[in-house]
Order: sequence, then C-alpha cells, then structure tokens
Amino acid sequence: MMGKSILITGANGFVGSFLLEVLSDTDWEIIPFVQIDTGLENEIVMDFCDPDFCKVINTLPKVDKIVHLGARIVLDNSPKSALFVPNVLATAELANWACKIGAHFIFASSAIVCGINTSHITSATPQNPDTNYGYSKWLAEEIIRMSGVKHTILRIAGIFGKNGPSHLGINRAIADALSGIVPLQYGDGKIRRNYIYLKNLGNIIKFCIENEVEGTHLVGGSSINTISEMLQIICDIFLPGKKPKYIEGKKNHDQIIEHSKHLPEGHSFEDAVRDIKNGLYERKA
Repeated sequence: MMGKSILITGANGFVGSFLLEVLSDTDWEIIPFVQIDTGLENEIVMDFCDPDFCKVINTLPKVDKIVHLGARIVLDNSPKSALFVPNVLATAELANWACKIGAHFIFASSAIVCGINTSHITSATPQNPDTNYGYSKWLAEEIIRMSGVKHTILRIAGIFGKNGPSHLGINRAIADALSGIVPLQYGDGKIRRNYIYLKNLGNIIKFCIENEVEGTHLVGGSSINTISEMLQIICDIFLPGKKPKYIEGKKNHDQIIEHSKHLPEGHSFEDAVRDIKNGLYERKA
C-alpha cells in the first residue's frame, strides 16, 4: 500500500461518517471498518463479536493510523458481559495489532469514565466508572496503555449535531425543531453542559492525526450553557417566537468537561446550531 493509510472503525456511524468527509480532501488513504455492508470504498465488513475478528485484522495491510470509534453504546443497566467483547476485547485486539505494525492508535473514549454524576471533570479528576458502559471504556483505556502502543485517548463529552444519537436530549430537540416541533424541556433546565459539536469533534480527531497528538485528553464544547438556554437557542434559530414546552422532570446535575488546552476549540453552541440550520460545512483547523 502506497502513501499514508488510516483504518477507521465505526466509519458509517455518526462521528465516523463526518470524519470520512473531513479526511476526504487530504492525501490519507482511508480504510473504513464497518459492521454492515454500506458500499463505502475500500470498506472492511466485520462485526467485533465475530469469532474471526482477531484473525481478520491480523491479515489486513499495514496502516499508519487507526481511529477506533466503533463501540456498543448502552446507557441502561446492560450487564458488563454484553460489553466485554465489542468494547473491551475488540479494543485489545486492535491495540495489539497497532502495536505490532507500529501504528498510532486514536481511541474515542467517554468523559463518563470519571463518573456519570461528576459535575466538573478535569484532567486531574480521578477515574470513577460508575456505569457498565463507562466501566467498559475505562477498561479499554487501561488495555491501550498497557499494550505499549503509541496512542491518543479522547474522553469525549456528549456529541450533538444534525441526526445525532437520540439518547442525548439535545439531539432530540434539534430533530424536533428541524421538523417544526417545539422541543420539550424536562424540569427547570438549570443544569449546565458543554456538549461537543460533531464538526468540531471531527476536526479535533483530524488535528490529532496530523499533529501526532499523544496521551489522554478531554474533549468538551467551547461554551457552557444551561439546558434551558440551549433549548431556547434552538427555538430562536429554528422556530422564532417559540419557547420550549415545559414538562415536569426529575432534578439533575451539572456536568462540565474541561476541554484539553492541547486541542483546538470550536463553535459556541449558538454558532453550531446556526451552522446546522445553514447547512454549512466550513471546517475549522
């Protein structure tokens, strides 16, 4: 294989699809790794839970970078055993292969390895995986470090954007607003978040690829807003004159992710929502 090459797992997912677009105007040769056949050029179709997974990756051409985005995401109380193979064992096999071939391994982890109820997460916050999903990400991180592979671990906040995963309420609100439906606000909306915009995350991963960034880094949005502020911004931009519809809900807590000073900043929440409305695809380096 000539030139620079990069394997991207989860390449047809929310983040992976945009990362492919971000890298499309570079000289990287992209190898998408997907669970189901999507027709992407050069794609490899393989489920992490396939018993031949290990054999297959060890027969692949050598690559320079591996961006590991693929994972089983569950926010319920699914048992750890259901997450072991797709989130832990598959990561171990990929990290081991990356180490053998001398590839840089970039791993999409989650800020909740520091605890789903932790209100302010910094680089000094101890790891406290208090959900089974968070535990699987923490264990995968430890395996990566133990493998000795050159690596970048990104502990990412909630990711929002057009057609974003519905488990994040802000994505549901954006989808509703795009359909002309007034978003729902559960509870007083006073809790604060700094979610990361999809396009900013894609550009951060590209930055890590191009600048050989190593180590563990937190990834959060550049602006901190209450949920009510975010919902009102969505209304102001998509549904002028409307206000979110209040629904009684349980009290929640802040969770602010202190963005790594080694990574580029991105859009404010308001600018990101305007970008979604305008359908613009400018990229910030």
